Amino acid sequence: MEQLGYIVSSICILMAWSYLIKENALYTFAEHLLVGMAVGRGIAYTIEVQLTPRIVDQMIGQGRWSLLIPALIGCLIYFRFVKGYEWVSRICMAVWIGYGAGNALAFNPATYMPQVFDSFFKLDSIDNIIYFFVVVSVLWYFIFTVKKDAGFGKQFSMIGRYALMVAFGSAYGSITMAYLSLIIGQLQIILRDTLHLVK
Repeated sequence: MEQLGYIVSSICILMAWSYLIKENALYTFAEHLLVGMAVGRGIAYTIEVQLTPRIVDQMIGQGRWSLLIPALIGCLIYFRFVKGYEWVSRICMAVWIGYGAGNALAFNPATYMPQVFDSFFKLDSIDNIIYFFVVVSVLWYFIFTVKKDAGFGKQFSMIGRYALMVAFGSAYGSITMAYLSLIIGQLQIILRDTLHLVK
């Protein structure tokens, strides 16, 4: 049974890779299969982990009917399918983003505060001086209330822009390495687990 799973996985991988030649029916089938399985799993997970505990345990069991308010706000997202009332769906998104940002800032500062604290250090080495200079230039680049058309302000803003380009390039390189490791894992499924050509 495990070998059958490896065979099916290998077939799906090869169908997805067929896109490298050109878009075809095999690739489209693999794409639809992946999306369908992901959506099905997402729906099952939402019902099992989110809806059932809140409806059965918290609302009916504990009488927390106030949970209907966020549920109704969440349902506003479906107004994007109602012609002429698409703007109503933005209310749901605004509440979601606002609550998420406020909750993260108030109750989960560990995700961003270390970055803030790490930018405060003694300027006792050339590395720290360069790092501080880059941080300030990037922050200056994102200040849009001050005119930076010419002079030092424009040049300093360009330094921040170039620093961002270097950072994004480094991140892109890391993503490329992650994709390569993913390809290696798929080749292992095909060559090692399915065809047994390598150990």
